[in-house]
Amino acid sequence: MTGATVLDAHGNAHAAEFARMFDRQEDGAIRPADIPDCTVVMVRGLFGSWIPGHFRAPIELLRARGWHATVARTDPAGTLERNRRLLLVQVAALVEAGQRPVFLAHSKGGLETLLALAAEPRLAAATLGFAGVQVPRAGAPFLESLFHRRHHDSRTPAERLVEPLQAAALTLAGARAACRELEDAALAPSVSRVDGTTFPFPVLMAASRAARPSGSLELRFARLGRIHPGQAHDGVFLERDQCWPAAAMLHLDGIDHAQPSVGGLGFAHDRFWLALLQVVLGRLR
Repeated sequence: MTGATVLDAHGNAHAAEFARMFDRQEDGAIRPADIPDCTVVMVRGLFGSWIPGHFRAPIELLRARGWHATVARTDPAGTLERNRRLLLVQVAALVEAGQRPVFLAHSKGGLETLLALAAEPRLAAATLGFAGVQVPRAGAPFLESLFHRRHHDSRTPAERLVEPLQAAALTLAGARAACRELEDAALAPSVSRVDGTTFPFPVLMAASRAARPSGSLELRFARLGRIHPGQAHDGVFLERDQCWPAAAMLHLDGIDHAQPSVGGLGFAHDRFWLALLQVVLGRLR
């Protein structure tokens, strides 16, 4: 894989299949004609549509390969509840039109998608599968520092000046509530609702770690390393906090939090999502 390495710490077969599909995507691939009523729904995370080029390349590749693919119309600064409701409306419309969705979701968008499906068994029953990348089970340390005054002992003098300004800017942008939800205590009830649900479709999760950031979208890569020294992370969440016990897991080395949505450092994020789609749909065989 270009720009990443698959780690299979749990001995599952999905890592090998994902790596094979990433490198040789025509070899044994499921084709749109095999599942003509399938719609691929990509779900963004926090700030998603505010970021130039977000999901553009994956959507273009999916459509070029013949898949009916769309990006969910979620609010880039929306709370979990707001985006859960927005997703329910869109998924219900797809199902009523005779389509069966498969979800490819990034970060907070993965949690929002599973919360929506957990609340509506009828829509969950029509869903083909779900793949989530860097979906958090615990908070983003930098956001906790901005809004909850945690981790302040690891700040540099410059960060003590800059962080209040960053908090003010996010508040003015209308993102304060969504950012506050990505703190440990606020996130826990939503994580519990997802953990307590048995879904009738395959669930694949990918956790990642990175040694360096690919660009400016990281929420203070070096800062997170000082907050949790020696802990693997992707620049936003600790790798351990992206692991979901009830899901099939992929562990990826060399991918930061931005690369699945916009690429960078030579990482082919379009092929990345197409490979995830193939692994999820392959579990239906």
